[in-house]
Amino acid sequence: MNVRQLRYFLTIARCGSFSRAATELNVAQPALSHHVANLEAELGVRLFDRSPKGVVTTECGETLVGHAEAIMAQLD
Repeated sequence: MNVRQLRYFLTIARCGSFSRAATELNVAQPALSHHVANLEAELGVRLFDRSPKGVVTTECGETLVGHAEAIMAQLD
């Protein structure tokens, strides 16, 4: 897990969509998907429930949001 993955994860969680997050971050959507897939594999949990209307964080994703926000605040 690295800072970039956490920043991407938080942006996706806030935007509720990979495509909106990709636009905001100026990153290709497949790259975001790849980073999240790697993060999910590393942690061994699903972080988002995906649907045609967008994404919402799972319970594990919500837990990570809290930790990631704290980490990013400390880095700032």
